[in-house]
Amino acid sequence: MPTAGTGPPPQASPALLHRFLGIGLVILAVAMVIVRYAGGIDVASTDTLLPAYATSGVSFLMGAAAMMFLKPLVPRRGAGKPLAAYWADAAVASKALRFWFILEGAGVMASVSYFLGGGAIAAALIVLTVAVYWINGPRVFAGD
Repeated sequence: MPTAGTGPPPQASPALLHRFLGIGLVILAVAMVIVRYAGGIDVASTDTLLPAYATSGVSFLMGAAAMMFLKPLVPRRGAGKPLAAYWADAAVASKALRFWFILEGAGVMASVSYFLGGGAIAAALIVLTVAVYWINGPRVFAGD
């Protein structure tokens, strides 16, 4: 008779992981904006402009690569496939998580760019990456 702790650990839901990654992304972005203004960091400092624009570029490339190359790799749920079975498929979950991780990374890079002094470009990238991340949640792939 198996005891309560001897079986395999329960698998985390990809939808739950998406939600927590998104919450962390929003918290980080808000924190970077607050620290930027509260810390009194000089926006016009030439020492931070090149790294700020470089991280903005990396953020944009990460988001674009995720949308163009990784999102199409995630298989859509078939008409008769139950939702639990769809997310239990390792191929689906790993591809969806990879897509979300790269999008979340793009948002983190945009937040860092804003912190370094990227200004309006970085601010727009923060808004864009956070919006794209939340728009491309589990429902996009599962068709709920």
